[in-house]
Amino acid sequence: MYKEYSKYKAFDFLEDDFFIDSMLHPSKENEIFWKKLILSEKVDANEFITAYQILKEIQKNKPEVEERLLDDLWLRIVETNKTKKRKSIFSVPLKYVAAAGLLLVIGVSYFTISRLNTYSKEEITDFARENIIHQHDKNAEIQLVSGQQSLAVEGAQAKVEYDDEGNLKVNKQTVDVKENKSQNEDNPAYNQLIVPYGKRAFLTLSDGSKLWVNTGTTVVYPVTFVKNKREIYVDGEVFAEVTHDRNKPFIVRTDKLDVQVLGTVFNVTAYKEDEQVNVVLVSGSVNVKPEKGKATLIKPNQMYAYTDQSATLRNVDVENYISWKDGIYIFKNEPIEDILLRLSRYYNVTMKLPSSPSGINCSGKLELKDDLNELLNGLSEITSMSYGVKDNEYRIKFQ
Repeated sequence: MYKEYSKYKAFDFLEDDFFIDSMLHPSKENEIFWKKLILSEKVDANEFITAYQILKEIQKNKPEVEERLLDDLWLRIVETNKTKKRKSIFSVPLKYVAAAGLLLVIGVSYFTISRLNTYSKEEITDFARENIIHQHDKNAEIQLVSGQQSLAVEGAQAKVEYDDEGNLKVNKQTVDVKENKSQNEDNPAYNQLIVPYGKRAFLTLSDGSKLWVNTGTTVVYPVTFVKNKREIYVDGEVFAEVTHDRNKPFIVRTDKLDVQVLGTVFNVTAYKEDEQVNVVLVSGSVNVKPEKGKATLIKPNQMYAYTDQSATLRNVDVENYISWKDGIYIFKNEPIEDILLRLSRYYNVTMKLPSSPSGINCSGKLELKDDLNELLNGLSEITSMSYGVKDNEYRIKFQ
């Protein structure tokens, strides 16, 4: 059973009896086996996922093409499902299987392989880039936008919940948004949750996945998930607990990279105005694919940091990166400029900093429920920082 899977490409998996049987007739033991290989990096996650998705899509949708070999491939899958024998369904020559895979990659519409791997544009990404709304007005309310309708939510926090049929509650009150239910598989309807600076929200998606949405963040998402995928688009920061569904990978798309999971807990920081995008994994596993560069599998207690110039992966204390959802900001040896930026977003104020870096790094913990001036006074006591307020603008100086 234990082969050199680390060297396997997608089509190697598709000729492996044990892999095929594991995917078509999964068991708890097999799931544990493959999970251990992936987490220990003894399997190329991209090749594994590609092979899995090819297999499942061929099993699900018989391709309507006039090619005897592809029809034969489909019939073999059907027969395997009926008999549940551990006979290789890919006994046809490998070159024909590769030809079928090539059709998938170049865009034959009979298959719907995850575009995290082929990396062509997604409908939700196109929609977000053309229609996403940012609200930085200091007096703005949290907004829920669906089609031509917009709902303002009073208060500094909002709780937005969808059930599996797309019915909506906002702060436990049922909301009837008729346009929300007009979507279909070919024409998904996208909503936007717009959380201005100084405010936060909690969003439950139709599959039960939960998102803590940080200040200054917009989330684009479908009313209900259709087809064989679950996708959202994030500009800002979210902490996510994703409901497990091995047949429907969950993808968080951002301007610079995508994060694919089956069910896990993680944090994504992807503000459009920031140079760096961070993905921090609490539990489970995620596969991160930037627009440019190789995909990376992240393990728990690791952070993947990406800029246009570089990508890094390192071990971190995840609590430092997720405590914001509980109203606490923990920082360790962090530039004071970065601390002040996060505070300016959280409290929805403007801070004017010197153009030259201060060279000051700080470690500590701030209660974000406290008054901003108290927090800044505390920082001033332990650093050479001073500040003044004029015309609602905080002006920072470093001595």
